[in-house]
Amino acid sequence: MTRVYTTIEEAGAGLKRSVVTIGNFDGMHLGHQAIFAQVKAQAAVQGATSVAMTFDPHPVAFFRPEAAPAKLSVSPQRYALMGSYGVEAVVALRFDQALASMRPQAFIEEVLVEGLGAVEVVVGEDFRFGHRREGTTALLREQGERFGLKVVVPTLVKVDGEVVSSTRVRACVVAGELGMARRLLGRPHRLMGEVVHGEARGRALGFPTANLAVAEGMALPPDGVYATRLAVGDAHGGWQAITNIGTRPTFGGGARTVETFVLEEGVGEELDLYGEDVSLSLYRHVRPEMRFESPAALVAQIQEDVAQVRAYFEEGRDA
Repeated sequence: MTRVYTTIEEAGAGLKRSVVTIGNFDGMHLGHQAIFAQVKAQAAVQGATSVAMTFDPHPVAFFRPEAAPAKLSVSPQRYALMGSYGVEAVVALRFDQALASMRPQAFIEEVLVEGLGAVEVVVGEDFRFGHRREGTTALLREQGERFGLKVVVPTLVKVDGEVVSSTRVRACVVAGELGMARRLLGRPHRLMGEVVHGEARGRALGFPTANLAVAEGMALPPDGVYATRLAVGDAHGGWQAITNIGTRPTFGGGARTVETFVLEEGVGEELDLYGEDVSLSLYRHVRPEMRFESPAALVAQIQEDVAQVRAYFEEGRDA
């Protein structure tokens, strides 16, 4: 199981020799996965622990909260994914004024070398760190030589000729391009949250739903109906499902909700997930959310949507 440290002191007590990568790693896309594979391989060569250092909140959210990017993953989800990709320890530092004010040289010596026992660091060519982002990869290489710290810059991963990045994944999700998001992530975009009580409108219509309380600031696709899978915890796969994201305009609108109806026989009627943490994998956009003239018209459309999503899964298009 991946160890998670939240301070340098705590990490220093548990790590003696490490190969480290540093970043926000939101979304854990193919580029991140390639970095973790390299860190894992180099750690094996060096007889060291593979480590990912990340920050909470995102530095942009600290300096300019209004400009903070939408999140592709929540912290526990990120840490679990890091572990699945070969990271043995996560150092999740609180990004605060003290960390933001640290000079690059101090970060190299006090955090990487003395704190983590780093013998190798894997970072992107455009990596910036320290006070006012004064630290560069070139400076890290130069200063690293004093401490026998090797710096490796991995090759960028591209899909369809473009670099894979969290920004690109985010844009795909927000545009509803879930197929491309899935290619960039190597898996479906996944929402995490607790199942909470709703207004029970779905049950009254014959489609009882699990209402997911999504973390604030998460990247969501446009309002509409989606082919999904619902799983308890952060498990892969899950039950075949259909999800509506939106404001329920047929019933006068309201706050944006994420409501999921499980399609598998006998499960939807009996399922009681209230209070459970679940994951919702988004596979395909079915249609935009619409206002219907009556609940009966809405039910007729939902039945068509369900048939379409069942066909999608029966054809194995989620594989």
